Amino acid sequence: MGDEFTFVRSQAFWLAVIALALTAIGAGYMSGSATAPPPLRRDTKPQPAASVHAVMHDPSDSQVDDLFADDDVVVERPLRATNHWLEPQLSVVVGLAGASPSIAAAFMQTNVPVAFDIDPSAAQATDVAELAREAGDVVLIHLDRAPTQSELARLHKRFGNFTGVASRVTHGFVQSLDGTGLLFFDERGDADASDFSGVNIPIVQRDATVDDRTARSYIHFMLVRMVQRSQVEGRSVVLMRPLAHSLDALKALAATRSVQFVPLTPPQ
Repeated sequence: MGDEFTFVRSQAFWLAVIALALTAIGAGYMSGSATAPPPLRRDTKPQPAASVHAVMHDPSDSQVDDLFADDDVVVERPLRATNHWLEPQLSVVVGLAGASPSIAAAFMQTNVPVAFDIDPSAAQATDVAELAREAGDVVLIHLDRAPTQSELARLHKRFGNFTGVASRVTHGFVQSLDGTGLLFFDERGDADASDFSGVNIPIVQRDATVDDRTARSYIHFMLVRMVQRSQVEGRSVVLMRPLAHSLDALKALAATRSVQFVPLTPPQ
């Protein structure tokens, strides 16, 4: 039953993508979004279909296969009751970073506040951390498991000051981070935040990943959808890879001035 439900939701997601994309091409999809954002959906990981490729018309389109590729595209959250549209806000996390200071610097030059989720095993991780810190951006260190106090001390010695740690798991992190002042970034987005906030550990959770496919049109579409979601639910936290097409889509959205980009901070 669960597999059938996931399949139906997946197919519904892609039918919605196709319909919206075709509407945008033929009739100017975004012309009325400022006054009446379309209903927002909660969707699990989409499975690409050949018909979607025809809509995208992008020869560079491909499926990304990495640490985040199997996560839900959009994380389900309970809807907040509100009687009015909110000013849209996005917080952007770029990860995993650390392989290329040049692409990291390009994200910094967008003038969008970015949090860099850095892989400490990447070849130029310390260089990227230093660049981000000098730019005033948030530095997160990706960890596969909760660190000991001595391991945290070694990370501080290697990377200098950093804002927090990021992980796909939560086991042991409450104990590791208690009293450190470090933020925890939930890369999957489905952790029980109260485990952290209950002991005053700041936590931020991913709401969506916007570039599971590399086509600029897909990434732009996903960013716009998260802007619309933000009008209902408040600030949305989006994860992007340090890829050229992701950078292009971010710059294009920033140029529209249709959304406020805000630093990655814990929700109030």
